[in-house]
Amino acid sequence: MRIQKTLLLLFVFALNAVLAQAGLPGMQVNDNLAPNPVAPMYRQTGEQYRAYDFPGTGESIPYRLYVPETWTPDQSLPVLITLRAGPSINNNHRNDNDLVLQARQRGYIVISPLGYRGYAQPYYGSPYPVDRPAGPSTPAAGWTEEEDQRAEQDVVNVLHLVAAEYNADTTRVFVHGQNPSGSSAFHFAAKYPDAIRGIVASAGPIVTDNYPFNNLVDKVAVMLIHGTADTANTAQASQRVVRELQENGIEAQYHDVPDGEHLTAYLTFASEVFDFLDAH
Repeated sequence: MRIQKTLLLLFVFALNAVLAQAGLPGMQVNDNLAPNPVAPMYRQTGEQYRAYDFPGTGESIPYRLYVPETWTPDQSLPVLITLRAGPSINNNHRNDNDLVLQARQRGYIVISPLGYRGYAQPYYGSPYPVDRPAGPSTPAAGWTEEEDQRAEQDVVNVLHLVAAEYNADTTRVFVHGQNPSGSSAFHFAAKYPDAIRGIVASAGPIVTDNYPFNNLVDKVAVMLIHGTADTANTAQASQRVVRELQENGIEAQYHDVPDGEHLTAYLTFASEVFDFLDAH
């Protein structure tokens, strides 16, 4: 009986890995990374704190997860990856915020990966500086190259695990980022255009000198938003990025968020963000 159970678990692990990888083109994960169907929180719904062991290091890496309470195993829901705004994975999952409220109402799985280390907000592997009034940012400042690469891999790992566990619709994966993680959203769109359907960047205009626009054409839609009360980055920079995207044949749109502040605009504009996601 024990042998049969072990063989069954190995089969489920392998099947989950194959299904998730097949639906996430270009994204590579360790062969041993798979959800555990006998874990206490397996396929639990609602707001959750989760953790997994990072392959190769054995470190326990936390992430936030929201799955609509009405989800059933026969459903295949789209996924919104919301990269953390600030130093905490909790910021994008604040109690009763509109982001989670809209996900509940519209049927989206939401994940917020740590980015491997709990340092200052990561760039998740992005090489693209944020265009700021005082000058371009320095991507991944204070991070080693290995840590920066693992921050990106952390996102891929968590997406892989969640997609396999919850039978997610891997043809509709979206990435949201704010400020430095807005740069990260652009990075994921360019590196994984066959796996990412659309991105939303809040106050995250990038320097586009070396950006591979062609990777996104006819594959990835882009939405940029900027709060009218945002004093950290300029709306003009976000508008410039949208113009450049459109000039390069990419579906892109810009929105002002009335009275939106730097750290909260994407939360107060959540209904319009999900309108964009629903349209793709």
